[in-house]
Amino acid sequence: MHHRIDSSLMLAIVSVLAASLVNLYGVSSAVGSGLFLRQAIWGVFGLALLWACSFVRATYWERAAPKIFALGLVALVAVLVFGQVRGGTRGWFVFGPVSLQPSEFARLGTMLMVAAFLGKREEDRLDLWAFLIIVAIVAVPVGLVLLEPDLGVALTFGPILVVGWWLGGLKPRVWVALGLLAMITVGVSWTTALKPYQKERVLTVLDQDRDPYGAGYQVRQSRIAVGSGGLTGEGIGRGSQSILRFLPAQHTDFAFAAWAESTGFIGGSALLIAFGMILLRLGVLIEKTERRFGLSFVTLVFAWLAFQIVVNLGMVLGWFPTTGITLPLFSYGGSSVISTCATLGIVQSIWRHRFVNQ
Repeated sequence: MHHRIDSSLMLAIVSVLAASLVNLYGVSSAVGSGLFLRQAIWGVFGLALLWACSFVRATYWERAAPKIFALGLVALVAVLVFGQVRGGTRGWFVFGPVSLQPSEFARLGTMLMVAAFLGKREEDRLDLWAFLIIVAIVAVPVGLVLLEPDLGVALTFGPILVVGWWLGGLKPRVWVALGLLAMITVGVSWTTALKPYQKERVLTVLDQDRDPYGAGYQVRQSRIAVGSGGLTGEGIGRGSQSILRFLPAQHTDFAFAAWAESTGFIGGSALLIAFGMILLRLGVLIEKTERRFGLSFVTLVFAWLAFQIVVNLGMVLGWFPTTGITLPLFSYGGSSVISTCATLGIVQSIWRHRFVNQ
């Protein structure tokens, strides 16, 4: 009985993947019909990988964490040399019709490595050395991702660092110092590091009529699409914003806007319930897991998924600046789907073996 997977979590995952395919089918006239077939293949492969990962003992993932982490770093270095440039980012390996984005898999390796490090610690508080180790584990892959450059993916590593500190027992006064440092860093970055178009994206959130046909165009069209969906939506494949191609990136960054336009408040709510079920089941596992590695890893996964879901939805609704952060399992992208399924497969492994992985 204790060897079974979490069926509620699996149902939620399959539901999101199925909704992704329906959404891609609906916007296929605007983005191309080939994306639907590719996403379907990646979804099936991802679910098979999830199932396979769930059979592997959690103790193996803990032991393998350094190797998986190192492999991810090697891939990040290699893509800077041999990768293909897309949209100004050198972040993909291309093998004929198949492309892989190693930064998505490196994030999984980073979570495993942080969880493995925390799993071996017996202290309740982080000392300076442990604090710096966690910083190094996260900072190295983030630095390599920023060299591509891919700010959106780099930001998704942030929750791993913060929650790693929290799980390690960072002292309250250090949190205060880090908060002050973060505010100073934001101020300095605004004046010295951010490019003009990045500043415009932030300013457009504060004043959405500031540049409606420039930096604010994407969010403006996204809000129109969400609002035009009404209660029941305009129907799959009938959304005017999507079909007429007013809505940009309707299969990736703004996929939820296309879905809300087609299925309305009811469909949007159903998708949010599925995501909520995924996070709820992760929370249940956190409560039931006693081993430090499993507890740490599932908490890191929870924080990363919650962050990415909230930021993407906030971006679609105009609450946050456009950052290129996609909606997990729903936005088009093979590397994202496969890496997310692999991550949730390890979560299922921890659930399946939570009473036998001593």
